[in-house]
Amino acid sequence: MPVKPSDAEEEYFVRQEAAKLRKQNADRQANLEQEDRERERKLHHMKCPKCGMQLEEIAFGGIHIDKCFNCEGLWLDSGELERLQKKDSGFLGKLLGTCRP
Repeated sequence: MPVKPSDAEEEYFVRQEAAKLRKQNADRQANLEQEDRERERKLHHMKCPKCGMQLEEIAFGGIHIDKCFNCEGLWLDSGELERLQKKDSGFLGKLLGTCRP
């Protein structure tokens, strides 16, 4: 004759199953978020934030900056403005001085 599990045993297995399902759901959510970030990056990478056209990398003062030849916008990556300032502290120094909190 089969032995019926106690209430404590049943509760333990229900908790184990719920924890397993929560972990699977969290993993699935993390994968979806990673896929969304990758899709967004591919959609927007090297696209002009102003007009949406393709950006081209050009050399300016030894630094590669992104230029939109459609709207003529210039876009700098992190740290590029500071490197330009080191080369010419006149206008850029004043610009950076007004931008800092």
